[in-house]
Amino acid sequence: MWDYARGIGILLVVYGHVLRGLNSAGMVSDEHWLMASDYAIYTFHMPLFFLLAGMNAGKGLARSGFLRSKLMTIVYPYLLWSLIQGLIQVLMSDSANIPFHLSDLGPAILWKPLGQFWFLYALLLCHIFVYLTTANRLRVSLFALAAYLVGINFELGILSQSLQFFLFYAAGLLAAEHLKAAALRLANPAGIGATLMATGISIYAARQLGAYADPWALPAAFLGMLLVLQVSALLANSNRMRIIELLGLASMPIYLMHILAASGARIVLSKLGITDMYLHLGIGFSLGVLFPLAAYYGIYLVRKEKVAGFTRGGTVFNKFRHI
Repeated sequence: MWDYARGIGILLVVYGHVLRGLNSAGMVSDEHWLMASDYAIYTFHMPLFFLLAGMNAGKGLARSGFLRSKLMTIVYPYLLWSLIQGLIQVLMSDSANIPFHLSDLGPAILWKPLGQFWFLYALLLCHIFVYLTTANRLRVSLFALAAYLVGINFELGILSQSLQFFLFYAAGLLAAEHLKAAALRLANPAGIGATLMATGISIYAARQLGAYADPWALPAAFLGMLLVLQVSALLANSNRMRIIELLGLASMPIYLMHILAASGARIVLSKLGITDMYLHLGIGFSLGVLFPLAAYYGIYLVRKEKVAGFTRGGTVFNKFRHI
């Protein structure tokens, strides 16, 4: 069930980044109807990953070496792929939407994450926050509320983002079983339809009031996450569309590499004189998913997953053989 949710989440991440890349390149205007979908998914797709991380944190906290285990699963991939993507962006700076220089890389990534890697940085801080509260329910709840208020009211860079998203991480940690039960109970057409309608209404209302990260967008965030969990439970129970489950298992490699693939596609298409934004969106989205998956498979074949900062690929690609 959780792998299906990650699969849906990573598809939304790739779509959102491809669309924003086209918007930054001037190919999709701020007034275009597609940008309404940008607002919609950004209300809940990144909160979803923090929620899922929190739901899985309980077992890790019960074992020794919780933070030490994050060195290879978060810190190492963050440093490695920040350097790889940063160096490629330096080489391709003349063709990029935003010029990138070697001086933007270096030690700055220790406090100023590059691009999409802010998620790994914020996730590590969330793990640290919950470790320091010793996962006590009352302390976690009070810290999450206080952190959210600080995060939305003070501009502290990546720390502010981390404090805001800890609210969703804490919700996953504290309500994991309740969320799972609710998703399973509502994993039917009527339940999904009701949540979809409520999510749409809450997103519309939030958009009238302001940004997707503002407090009035919280109902949309939680309803959107519940909707993904319901759909995931339905798919898992019916054993359908298992490719989404597999994308969930490969969500880390896809997250780390999708920007390189999608941005590269946009640059190549533009140099070929292709300007149709729907073609750009379709090709960018497809390559943003498929290229990292293919690269992950190649790395798995040579048994270098750890070197690349990934988990072992056998779990992922053994399932492909049964589709």
